[in-house]
Amino acid sequence: MIQSKKRWKIDRPDEKLVNQLAKDLNLSTMLTKILVARGITTSEQANAYLDMDESNLHDPFLLYDMKKAVDRIKQAVEDEEQITIYGDYDAGATRF
Repeated sequence: MIQSKKRWKIDRPDEKLVNQLAKDLNLSTMLTKILVARGITTSEQANAYLDMDESNLHDPFLLYDMKKAVDRIKQAVEDEEQITIYGDYDAGATRF
């Protein structure tokens, strides 16, 4: 097996805060650790984060060349072309 030369630094969230949020919100400690790691420290913040709706999302057309990308995808679908999607390791974390 290939040995990594990188050392992971794992932050340990405040256990007291994690346990209190888990109790207050009736959530698992695993989920509350993730919330605390993302800077969520109150029940109100956690509820707002977990109960999002579309109004909390950014307009995707604010991204550079989004219209051009959408037009190209539409054209590929119309022409029955194959589409390949690439993403990097944190592509899903663009809102944080």
